[in-house]
Amino acid sequence: MEIETLIAAYLAGEETYMSGEIIFEEGNKGDWVYVVLEGEVKVTKRTSVGILTMDILRRGAIFGETALFGNALEARSASVIAANGPARVGLLETRQVINDYESLSPRIRLLFKALTMRLKESNEKAAALVVAASEKRRER
Repeated sequence: MEIETLIAAYLAGEETYMSGEIIFEEGNKGDWVYVVLEGEVKVTKRTSVGILTMDILRRGAIFGETALFGNALEARSASVIAANGPARVGLLETRQVINDYESLSPRIRLLFKALTMRLKESNEKAAALVVAASEKRRER
């Protein structure tokens, strides 16, 4: 099944970004959740040794999801930038996604929230490991 079919009920709009354009920036507040419809986006994180690329997301990937399970006004934990050409992204109607999410059993909601928070923590740990390795190389 095509991603557009799966998310059609939640799609509030679409935006196109040229390569290198910032979709959202680490540290900014945000309440939109996005899906990559075409192209690629790069997830980056600021560290003490520079900007670290955490991932390259392709068609069907959802990002900005902590706006759903955390505090919607919480600062973004990474930046997302159009990569390797133009990227078309869909903006998901966050309120509708939350309404459907809240209709799930409390145990399933807790599971989704725990998985999302674990992913965020894993990303933070991965970034810290890269920084530590980079600093160790500089000491040599």
